[in-house]
Amino acid sequence: MFNKSKLALAVQLGLVLGSLATVTTISAQDTNTAEAAVEKIAVTGSRIKSLDQVANSPMLTVNADELNSRADITIDTYMNTLPQVNPAGTTTSNNPGNGGQSNIDLRGLGANRNLVLVDGRRVMVSSSAMTVDLNTIPAAMIDSIEVITGGAGAAYGADAVAGAVNLRLKSNFEGVDFRATHSNHAQERDAEEYNFSAVVGGNFDDSRGNAIIAFDYSKREGMIKSQRDFSANATSTTSFFPEGRYFSSGNNPSQAAVDAVFASYGSAAGSVPANGSLIGFNTDGSLFSAGVFNSPLDVENWRYPVDLSVNGPLFPDVYSYNFDAVNILVLPLERKTFSSKLNFDVTDKTEVFATASWTNYNSETALAPTPFPTVQVQGPDGTVSTRATSAFVSPGSTIANQLIIPVTNPFIPADLMTLLNSRTGDNAALVGSGATEPFLMRQRSLWGGLRGSQRDNTVVQYMLGIRGEINDAWSYDVYAMEGKTTIKQTQTGNLDTQRVMDLLAAPDGGASICAGGYNPFGRNSVSQECADYMTLDATLSREFNQRIMQGYVSGDLFELPSGMLSVVLGYESRRFDYELDPGSLSGPVSGFNTQSPAAGKNRFDDIFAEAFIPLLDGRDFADSLDLTLGFRSSQSQFTDIAKGISGEKDRNSAYKAELSWVIASDLPRIRASYQRAVRAPNFGELFDGGGSAPQYFDPCSASTEFRAANGQAGADLCSATGVGAPDSYVQTPGTQASINTSGNVKLKPETADTFTLGAVHNFSNGLAMSLDYYNIDIEDAIIAPNVNLIIADCYNYYGNNAALSGDYSSCQYIVRGGGDIFFLADPNTADGNIPGINSGFIKTSGLDFQAGYGFDTDMLGGAYIKLGLYANYLLEYKTQELDFLPAIDYADTVAYFGAGLGQSFPKFKVNLNASVNFGDLEWALKGRYIDGMKNRLAVEMPIETQPSGTSGIMYWDTAFTYRLGEHYSVRLGVNNLLDTEPELYAPNVQSGTDPSLYDVVGRRVTLSASVKF
Repeated sequence: MFNKSKLALAVQLGLVLGSLATVTTISAQDTNTAEAAVEKIAVTGSRIKSLDQVANSPMLTVNADELNSRADITIDTYMNTLPQVNPAGTTTSNNPGNGGQSNIDLRGLGANRNLVLVDGRRVMVSSSAMTVDLNTIPAAMIDSIEVITGGAGAAYGADAVAGAVNLRLKSNFEGVDFRATHSNHAQERDAEEYNFSAVVGGNFDDSRGNAIIAFDYSKREGMIKSQRDFSANATSTTSFFPEGRYFSSGNNPSQAAVDAVFASYGSAAGSVPANGSLIGFNTDGSLFSAGVFNSPLDVENWRYPVDLSVNGPLFPDVYSYNFDAVNILVLPLERKTFSSKLNFDVTDKTEVFATASWTNYNSETALAPTPFPTVQVQGPDGTVSTRATSAFVSPGSTIANQLIIPVTNPFIPADLMTLLNSRTGDNAALVGSGATEPFLMRQRSLWGGLRGSQRDNTVVQYMLGIRGEINDAWSYDVYAMEGKTTIKQTQTGNLDTQRVMDLLAAPDGGASICAGGYNPFGRNSVSQECADYMTLDATLSREFNQRIMQGYVSGDLFELPSGMLSVVLGYESRRFDYELDPGSLSGPVSGFNTQSPAAGKNRFDDIFAEAFIPLLDGRDFADSLDLTLGFRSSQSQFTDIAKGISGEKDRNSAYKAELSWVIASDLPRIRASYQRAVRAPNFGELFDGGGSAPQYFDPCSASTEFRAANGQAGADLCSATGVGAPDSYVQTPGTQASINTSGNVKLKPETADTFTLGAVHNFSNGLAMSLDYYNIDIEDAIIAPNVNLIIADCYNYYGNNAALSGDYSSCQYIVRGGGDIFFLADPNTADGNIPGINSGFIKTSGLDFQAGYGFDTDMLGGAYIKLGLYANYLLEYKTQELDFLPAIDYADTVAYFGAGLGQSFPKFKVNLNASVNFGDLEWALKGRYIDGMKNRLAVEMPIETQPSGTSGIMYWDTAFTYRLGEHYSVRLGVNNLLDTEPELYAPNVQSGTDPSLYDVVGRRVTLSASVKF
C-alpha cells in the first residue's frame, strides 16, 4: 500500500484552515481524526506531496454533512451561498437562461474561467462554453468539496483562471448509506423538492479491493412568477403587444384624422400624437393608445380587462404587456444518476482504479408568447428576405423587426383605415407612398402559447487508471477518461415568420391558406389550422465528446540542506468534439434565436512540471521556508468542421511560484503565490456567439441629464440616431434592446496573473484563523458587448463624442424604431452581429477571512459547541471592454438584465455557522449576510440620477438533527427562517431582483432521514 503518512503532520495546519467552511476545527482532542482525514487530501493547487504545501492558496472545504444540511437537491444551491462564489447559472436561470444547467462561478469571473474536478480530474462538459453542469455530478457519492480560489492554471490547465472546485467522492466505503429528503414552502406548500439516494460499498478479495455503487433520484417542482407577489409584474416593458401595435414610421396619419377617431371614443384632441407608435387594437375594431410614461399622454380607450396580462404598476399611465406573470421563477427538474467506483490493489505497490457514471435529467424553461417579427426583411437586392414581403421593401433598404402589411389586407379595422387614408408622406424604405403605402406593426402571439424549451440531458463518463510506487522515492499515476454529453432540446411557440407574412400579404387575409386566415388587429382567436400553420416546433440536438489521457510521475529528486527536493513531471492530452444540429430552427424564425449547424474540434497537448524546494529549516527566523514552482506548456488547435477552418497551432505557457514561511511554531504561517494562467477561447466564443435583449437606459428621453446638459445639440444627436421627435420622446421604464454576437475564429487566448498573500494559524486552544489577499488580472479578455456602454459612449458620457456627431462609431450600432432602440447591430458585418474580440481586461481583488472554533462546555449538559465564520471583502472588480471605453469598477453594484449571470458584486459577504451537540441531538444555526449595493447602471451612466439599489440582507437557516442510535438519524430544518423576501430594485436581472443571488422561494421546511450500516 502507498505510504501517505508523511502528510499527517501537515493536516493540523493545512486541512483545518482549509476546512473552516465546515466549522470542523481540529482541537487537541481531534488530532486522531485529523490524521485519519489525511487520506482525503488531494487538491491544494499542487500535486506535490509534502509536509508544508497544504493550501498555499486560499482554500475552503465543505464536507458531505454540511452539503446536505439544507436538503438541497442540487449542488449549486449550497455552493452559491459561499462568499467566494458569485451565483451564476442556478435553479432560477429562466431568463436570462442557462439551458437548465447549474454552474459554479468563482469570484464572478465566469463559469468558463474555473475548473470543476472530480477526485482531482477533469469531468465531462455540457456546453459550448466548456463548463461543467453540476446537475450531472453524482451527488450521492460526494464526500467533500474543495474550493481553491487563487488560480490553478499551472497545476490543472486552461480554464483554471479563478481557481478550481474539486468534488471528492467517497473512497473505500463499506456499508449502506440511504438518504431521503423532502422540502417545500412552509405556508404556500409549493416549490416542492424531494430526493432519494443510496450508496452501497464493500471490500473484496481480502480487502485488496473496494467497490462502490450509488443511485440518486431528485425532483423539483417548478414555480411561475405569479406565485409570488414581488415577481408577478414585470419591471421592464415591451413594444410587442398581444393586441398588435401600429408604427407610423415616417409616413404618419394626419393629426386631424387621429383626433377625429379618438374623439369618437371620448378622448380629447391631442391626447394621441399622430407621429408616434402608441396605437393598438381592441377586438371590437376600435383603437387604443398605449400612452407615454410620466407625461400627460395616458392610456386612451382601453377595452380589455385590467388583469395580470397588463403591467399593473404602470397602468393607466402607460400600457405594457405583463410578460412576467407566465414566466418561470424556479425551473422544474427531474434527475436520475447512477455511479460506481472501484479500486483494487494488484500488488502492494500497484493499484488499479476506475469510475463510471450515468446521469439523465430533464429541465424546462419558458418565456411569454413570442414577440414577432424578430427578423429583418431586405429589398430584392438584399441578402435577407422573406418572399411575401420583400416586394414591399425598396431596393437596398431593410425593415427590421416589423410586420409589413399592405393596405389591401381585409382585416384592417375601419378606424385604422381612416388613419391610413390620411397619410401623405413617404417611408423611403417601403415601396409606394401616401395612403397606399404598406404600413408597419408588430404583435405577440398569445394564440401560439408559451415559448417553451424542454431539455433532456444525458451524460455518460468513465475512467480507468493505474497508480503505484516505482521505488521508495517515486510513484506514478496514469488514467484515461472518456465522456459524452447529449442534449436534446424541444422548443415550442416559435413562429415561421415567412408563413405569418404570407397570410398578411394574401388578398383574403390568408383564408385560402388556412381556416379563417390571420387577423392581427387585436386579441383575436386563431383557428387551430392557422395556428399550426404559423407555429414552428423545433428539436435541436447537441453532442459533446471528451477524451482525456494524463500521466505523471512524482518523487524525491535529491536532498537539500533543508530537506528533500520533490518533483512532478507529467503529460496530458485533451480532445473535444462538438456538434450542433439545429433541426428546423433556421431561417426567418421569430421566437428563440435561430441557429446554424455547427461542428468543431479542440485539442490540447500539455506537459507540466512542479518542484517543491525546501529553502530553510530550523532557523531562528524560519522554522521552515518552502518554495513550490510549477510550469505547464500547452499546445492547442481548433477546427471548425462546419466551415472547414482549422486554426494555427498555438503554444502557451502557464506557471506559478508558491511560498510557505513558518517563522516559528507559535506564529502564523505566511503563504504567498503567483500564478500565470492562459485560457484558450472555447467553442461558443470561437463558433457560436449568442443573443440577448437587455434593458437599456436611453439618454434621448426628454427628462435625462444628458438632454438637460446638451440642449439643442443633444436633441440633434438624438434625431440623427433615429428619434423622430426628440422634444416629446420619453422612454418607458425597462425597455429592451436586442443584441446578437457571433463567434470569431481569430480569437486568441486570455492571459491571467493571480497574486495571493495570506497568513494562517492554528492556536493551541483550538481556534483556527486565516486571512488572504488575492488579486486577479485578466488581459486580452473575451467579453460580451455591454449594450449600455455602447449607448453611453455614443452620447458622450465618456467624453469620446464631444462633437455629439451621429457619425461617431458607437452611434452606428444603434437601430431605433418609433424612438425606442430596437437593437444594436454592427454595420461592418453582413448579418449585423457583433463578433467576439480580445479586448480590454478584468481585474478583481479582495480579502478572504476564515475562523473556526470548537470547544466543550459544562453548560447545557456538557454540549460541544462549534463556531465558524468565513467572509469576503471585495476591493475591486474592474473591467474595460474596449480600449476606447473607460475602466469601470463594478464592486458594490448589483446586476441588471443583460449584464450576465453572476454579475452582482457586494462588497461584503459573510457566513456564520454555529452548532451545539448534545450527544444524540444537535442544533445548528447558519446566517448569511449580503451587503447592500448600488445599481450597476449608476457606474455606467454616472451623470444620471442613480437608479434604485439594494440594502444589506441577512438569511437564517436552522435545523435539529436527532440520531436514533448508531444507524439512524432524522433532521428537521427551516431554510430562510424569517421568510426574508429578496431585495427589489430596478433595473434588475429579472423578477424585480437578482433571483440567483437572493432567495425567491421564501421560508422552506425540510425533512431528511438517513440510514447507515
